[in-house]
Amino acid sequence: MSDSSACSVVSNPEVRLEDVRWHDRSNTCDGRGRETASSRGYNAERLAHVVMNQLGFRSVSFESWYDDYVLSTDNMSYEVEVKSCIDRYETASGEEGGYGQFRIWKPHHDRILEEHEKLAEHGQGGLYFFVVYTVEHSIEKEIGKLVAPVEMVDDVLNTWLVSDHVTMGSKKNRQISWRLLLKKLGVSRERFENEPIINLLDE
Repeated sequence: MSDSSACSVVSNPEVRLEDVRWHDRSNTCDGRGRETASSRGYNAERLAHVVMNQLGFRSVSFESWYDDYVLSTDNMSYEVEVKSCIDRYETASGEEGGYGQFRIWKPHHDRILEEHEKLAEHGQGGLYFFVVYTVEHSIEKEIGKLVAPVEMVDDVLNTWLVSDHVTMGSKKNRQISWRLLLKKLGVSRERFENEPIINLLDE
């Protein structure tokens, strides 16, 4: 087991998604559904920022293809794409449905990968920050979170489909359940749920 808290890119592994809702400009949505998922997605970006930075709950992004920009203690810089999903979808009857899925947009993914490959020798990398949550009493509760290098995630994405999205339009994307992503990255569910954060950058 790695000591994630000692890694230069992780400053505050103990901060959880449910902690973020109480801070300035965060979302305090209740329940389930597309609207709450979107709001919690913005909170996930704030979570990623505070987990990987010493101060502040505001994410910083200079371009449209990533969500946060992080400077590590060893002078590396990272473009960070943040993805969140619920643990299980809910059916129309209120029962548990399939496992929640992350949606990764190919144009954004390719750009982060391209920037990393072009600038790696100058100390710039690309990262994904994944967080999974459940909903208890209408409020989100983090199940686990994970940081992975963009090239590691690229290795497990082998199928892209075109779909329409309200903000992205018609673009290629990959939807992958969080359980399948963990399996492909070699991370057990037990480890994901029990460690404050899984950091694959150093593994």
